[in-house]
Amino acid sequence: MKVDLLAIAAHPDDVELGVGGWILALRALGYQVGIVDLTRGEMGSRGTSGERRLEAEAAAKLLGVEVRRNLDLGDGHLELNIASRHALATVIRELQPTFLASPYFEDRHPDHAAAGQLIKYASYDARMSMLDLGLPPYACSRIFYFPCHEQAPITVVANITDTFQRKMEAVRAYKSQFSELHDKMYINYKNIPVAEFLFHIESRARYFGSLIGVPYGEGFYTEQPLPFQDPYRLL
Repeated sequence: MKVDLLAIAAHPDDVELGVGGWILALRALGYQVGIVDLTRGEMGSRGTSGERRLEAEAAAKLLGVEVRRNLDLGDGHLELNIASRHALATVIRELQPTFLASPYFEDRHPDHAAAGQLIKYASYDARMSMLDLGLPPYACSRIFYFPCHEQAPITVVANITDTFQRKMEAVRAYKSQFSELHDKMYINYKNIPVAEFLFHIESRARYFGSLIGVPYGEGFYTEQPLPFQDPYRLL
């Protein structure tokens, strides 16, 4: 199976939070999308890895993605090493995405930062003709980095006005993470209440949307300039 976009992140729910609206917009345009979760989220303070696996499957159905994989590289100690790079590079060669979506590589959560770095170097490994991974080499066109905890230097914004509400449905599929019930279960856990966190997600989407004059957006950073000749095609 070949996909147009492969969204990769550290934990189940990271993709939904960061790029769920764009995924839904691309699916509406007929593009093929896949997701790779690098860990099972087993170190999370809310829920179990088994719960998160079922929630990820439910969210994938809501997003309408063609494939979702989990590489189980170890939540809480995700590392940029040869084994993890080659494991992800093999998936990239298999699914042959034109574009990658990744967490921005500077973040206070070590797994998010490591994920961004890992994806950058795994995509380079995937294109190396002399590296034998059992599949032919493959070069992606571009990586779109999305912010997690910290802000990123946004260079492009996707209009997700038509898909924002469905994005939030996919986020809420993670009931172990985003439900008032679990607020009560983890009453001693110092964290933002679910209602406030979801408001934060909407506020960020509204901010990104305001940058391009629409109600909701998702912001991305690209390291390479975007080529164009006709400025009207950018609008």
